[in-house]
Amino acid sequence: MADLSSLRIFVTVVDKGSFTEAARELHLTQPAVTYKIKTLEEEFALVLLSRGKAGVSPTPAGEILYKYAKRIIGLYADLSAEMEEYARGVKDLISVGACPMIGEFFLPGILEAFRENFPKVEVEAKISYFPPIFEGLLNGNLDVGLLEIKASHKEILIEEVWQESFLLIVSPNCHLQELSLQDLKGKRVFLREEAVGMKAILEDHFREKGMRLKDFDVVAVSGSTEAIKEMVKGGMGVTFLPRGVVTGELERGELREAKLAEGLPFLKCYVAYRKRNIPPKVAKFVKFVRTFSKR
Repeated sequence: MADLSSLRIFVTVVDKGSFTEAARELHLTQPAVTYKIKTLEEEFALVLLSRGKAGVSPTPAGEILYKYAKRIIGLYADLSAEMEEYARGVKDLISVGACPMIGEFFLPGILEAFRENFPKVEVEAKISYFPPIFEGLLNGNLDVGLLEIKASHKEILIEEVWQESFLLIVSPNCHLQELSLQDLKGKRVFLREEAVGMKAILEDHFREKGMRLKDFDVVAVSGSTEAIKEMVKGGMGVTFLPRGVVTGELERGELREAKLAEGLPFLKCYVAYRKRNIPPKVAKFVKFVRTFSKR
């Protein structure tokens, strides 16, 4: 099979019109150049070069090979440049996995701001759960994870970059300023079905206070936080959501916050990435997330 070296030698011979000049240009011996041309002619079973007093010129078959050889050499040069660019982190694809609540409400702002600052870096975002995100980091399918739960692994660096308080959200027609967990016992509580990390945080907090999520009438709502807001607006139940998720509704009076006597935990965002051989693109993105979270 014709290799890149043979094609490059063939093109140089045609361009120079001479075996001797081609050998000088490529820093090869003339016999080595002659051997490569002979090998190409044997492979294609065609005469590729015509040798005359005026020098060397391509035959009709050689013209065809010359045209494609130039194209192949050019494509390889483009490939090499692209790979070098990729290695330098100038033009990159960053694969980010985010847990549901982080991915829905925190990640979009990060991506918008990051693209404004680094337009040549493309970010691919995947919303998933903690186990597949962590597995993706370990097997290299993901560059960065944005997690709701802190974990530890010898190959993964994890740091907290942001936190936001949970609020007890009630209907605007509910005039109670403060409720206790006992007040909520048996009451309907809407929670996102996909927000596994959020439910684990709330479960741990309530357990410390002597309660469990199962003590409430928990209704798991799939795919839509907006649907939960609408049901709470209509007085169908209450919910626990991070403050930033309901800021607009609270300001417009469409929903109300009621204090929980036992207090509420924070939703935290952890950025996770592999420890070894951190590519420039990952270091750049992680640094940006740290800065963005402080705004």
